[in-house]
Amino acid sequence: MVKVRLLAIAAAALIATPAMADGTDVNWDMVAKIRDEGFNRSQVMKTIQHLTDVIGPRLSGSPQMKQANEWTRDKLTQWGLQNARLEAHDFGRGWHSNYTMVHMVSPREVQLQAYPVSWHPGTNGVVEGDVIRVTINNAQDMEKYKGKLKGKILMVSPARTINDDDPNNNFFRRLDEEGLKARSNYRVPAGVSRSRGIKARLKRMQFQEKLDQFYVDEGALAMVRSSRRGAMMSDASGYSYQVGKTPPLPAVSLAREHYNRLDRLMKAGEKVSLRMDVSVTFTDDDTTIYNTLADLPGTSDEIVLIGAHLDSWHLGDGAVDNAAGSSVAMEAMRILSALDYTPQRTIRIGLWSGEEQGLIGARQHVAQHYADRPVSDDPDLADAPISWRKFNQWPIMTTDQYAKFSAYYNLDNGSGKIRGIYAQGNSAAAPIFAKWLEPFHDLGAETVTLNNTGGTDHLAFDAVGLPGFQFIQDPLDYSSRLHHTQLDMFDHVYEKDLKQAAVIMASFLYHTSEMDGLLPRKPMPQPETVKN
Repeated sequence: MVKVRLLAIAAAALIATPAMADGTDVNWDMVAKIRDEGFNRSQVMKTIQHLTDVIGPRLSGSPQMKQANEWTRDKLTQWGLQNARLEAHDFGRGWHSNYTMVHMVSPREVQLQAYPVSWHPGTNGVVEGDVIRVTINNAQDMEKYKGKLKGKILMVSPARTINDDDPNNNFFRRLDEEGLKARSNYRVPAGVSRSRGIKARLKRMQFQEKLDQFYVDEGALAMVRSSRRGAMMSDASGYSYQVGKTPPLPAVSLAREHYNRLDRLMKAGEKVSLRMDVSVTFTDDDTTIYNTLADLPGTSDEIVLIGAHLDSWHLGDGAVDNAAGSSVAMEAMRILSALDYTPQRTIRIGLWSGEEQGLIGARQHVAQHYADRPVSDDPDLADAPISWRKFNQWPIMTTDQYAKFSAYYNLDNGSGKIRGIYAQGNSAAAPIFAKWLEPFHDLGAETVTLNNTGGTDHLAFDAVGLPGFQFIQDPLDYSSRLHHTQLDMFDHVYEKDLKQAAVIMASFLYHTSEMDGLLPRKPMPQPETVKN
């Protein structure tokens, strides 16, 4: 089968002319140049190594994230991109971790694997105290713990069972034909789309703020929570980045196995004590976050955009989430610049901040340049982040640039190679994408699905009716081991896959820029209608 595909591609390349016939056909001559540059002179591994080994974790608002913004801006300039710049947006407090030490000291002494929860304070030196299990789900539950928490370290999560005996629990996986078919078969939406329960989420956050203050008022020293992952993988994501919303109590996330050991000891009647020393730094001199932008100027002011989120969490070095996507997007721009190519439409890169906190950088970029929504005047949402207060608000207010925007392409599912693209319900774009993938069937990329995929920055564009797309990627061990854990390091990225992805993305940028018109769009989003 592969030989047949290769022969077909070679035959088509011989008869194709450099120019696209109908505005959507493949320019095989340009594809050959892109493949040559991307495979034989790639810079993608150097880029990702600098972002991970040199700069390291890039939590939004942190000094390391600002360093990454400035380095990517300068690197894109070095590669010949124009008007490389940092675009500032409101965010909140900067925070980064310095060091963490957590020991169980009773009934025996042993070091525990722990990481500080982001945007929580440090312990301001060594603290030591007995552990108490705390389960508080409402205001009434607080009464049970009054007078019992002074000098204590609180276990606030339930113990979580670890099941590793599943015969299908494969850490490393590539998509086979069955997996690709499952993605390509369209899932018909059922029912009316509803709001995401922003008010309910806000109430949970407000209750947590009251609960944190209760712990402090009662004299607790710190709290520990359990990692959601097993196999000693940790996660420590916190979201209290807003000025004035900093939790008052130090908090760490323990490896699940270590947390479960504490739980078992306490259930067995043992006295459990911990010693903790957590050092973190808040940076309040700059409460903005930045997107890195740069252009390959075209002969028109219409825009084709490529992007990925540059920020990460603070445990590992943010290699596959998402230095991989950022490095691939940068490499796609480098390839086109190295070919001394002047596009018809301006090709722009956006490396976003604040993705991990809710697509903040991409959403604010869209609101500033293309389309925005009004802010809700609902008093129940007055305490919510601004992006929450805009959710599902109408009308969508577009700018002049809205009509000049062609497409946005995103990469954010690890370092696995591209296997196709999610057309995000855009049935007019799907056959065009199928054509543009033809030169890459020999690289395993040939699936186009009308299905939507979520969880990353293309949604900021799709939500206001702009064509925004995410590529289908091989999972590898992204979800099973690396996503938001301390294992997200350079060692787990795959060079051949990154090169393949950069070449495909560069080709998509080229063909989108050179097609006769803008990429087709879906109908503009409309307000939900609910029948009585």
